[in-house]
Amino acid sequence: MVQVKQQGKQNAYMTNLMISLLLRFPEIMSLHFDMPQDEAKFTFLLKGKLEQEYNNFTVLLHDALAAFQDLTGKEFRVKAALQRSGKISLLTLISGTSCLSLEGIQLLCGLVRSSFAAALIHDAEATAVLQDDDLLQQEEMITYLLNHSTGTNKDSLLAFREAGKVYIFDK
Repeated sequence: MVQVKQQGKQNAYMTNLMISLLLRFPEIMSLHFDMPQDEAKFTFLLKGKLEQEYNNFTVLLHDALAAFQDLTGKEFRVKAALQRSGKISLLTLISGTSCLSLEGIQLLCGLVRSSFAAALIHDAEATAVLQDDDLLQQEEMITYLLNHSTGTNKDSLLAFREAGKVYIFDK
């Protein structure tokens, strides 16, 4: 009986974490947390053919992750992939769930925003809703949830945004 309640509490933490991440970072189109595989997948939607920008991004990402590790002493590995589908490209960044931190996620989203500024598709409704105080509150919540939700959950959750709404599914 206690395990069932704990399982539910961990799912609630993960669900709230995913909602908070999508609210705080409107450029993230979907998240997939595969806890048994220790994998977090961030997907960004981009307009156009971006092979050269992607190549520049991967170099910048490698350098930024090395600097991040030097400054924090924390290992943070990220694999990047770009998949083109017609006029849209999907940028996928994959890292371990156990090494996620707010600072690392901010770094990834900042690199994506700066590298693909003209091509990045983001949720304009989410951007307009959050004020500075709300952003700070979301960041505090994300930090808390990252510290309390990763590593113990055995589920795989998928979250994505569509038309200003966030949907979460248990895979």
